[in-house]
Amino acid sequence: MVQMVLAELQTTAGVLASALVAEDGFIVESLRGEQAPDVDFLGGAASTALASARALSQELGRGEVEEVMVEYPQGPLLLVPLERNYLLVVLMDSMQHLGRLRLQLKKSIPRLKEALA
Repeated sequence: MVQMVLAELQTTAGVLASALVAEDGFIVESLRGEQAPDVDFLGGAASTALASARALSQELGRGEVEEVMVEYPQGPLLLVPLERNYLLVVLMDSMQHLGRLRLQLKKSIPRLKEALA
């Protein structure tokens, strides 16, 4: 089911690659388009970035982290924490389709959480 949800994310305009990452940085599943960079090496850095965001949130008393976005000239990278110490990593080609991706994530995140339960 995880692979199916990632495949659906890949059909969203602007999505280059997506991956389900365990908290220890291990890539559980990933998909990428032909022109996308390999995301399999991002696991450790993504989990560290999410841990840093959680530490900032704790210091600021802002509650749970819902999403971390890192914006680059070639497009954003989104990190979305999931159930049971997993996170979703999505690499996009530009900010142009970010709204569309967030709408798709509202459908996909519950399905990913269900698959991980």
